[in-house]
Amino acid sequence: MKQNSLKNKFTALFKQGLSPIQLSESIIVSGLFSIIPILGVSTFILTTLSIKRKLNLPIMIAISYVMWPIQVLLIIPFIRIGEFIFSVPSTPHTVEEIISSFQNSFFQTLSHLSFELLCGLGGWFFTAIPVSFGIYLVVLIFLKKLIK
Repeated sequence: MKQNSLKNKFTALFKQGLSPIQLSESIIVSGLFSIIPILGVSTFILTTLSIKRKLNLPIMIAISYVMWPIQVLLIIPFIRIGEFIFSVPSTPHTVEEIISSFQNSFFQTLSHLSFELLCGLGGWFFTAIPVSFGIYLVVLIFLKKLIK
């Protein structure tokens, strides 16, 4: 009995009266913006989108924290994809160098690595957004069946 009550409370926190569409949007939008290749901006973007679209902020922030290691792992691949898309020469930056730079000074990093981060945003835009749309459709179908 107690386990069922805990499950209901946990489920209620994440559903918060949202429709399957709003819940799937919360999941997919948080996954999409949690891997954006600029460290430190995803929480601000997710909070803004949550308020504007009336999405589930607790689940979005939880997913954002879970996705942080994936965000770090995808920074260089997104930069490489962007460099390929824009036909520019590859830069020899490492993930450790980028993280260290962000930890030292966010704005200086944006200034110093602006071209690389722009390539990373291009790579993210042309890969993550189409993939997220496909995942959104699958999650929506799954949630509609789960919530029934």
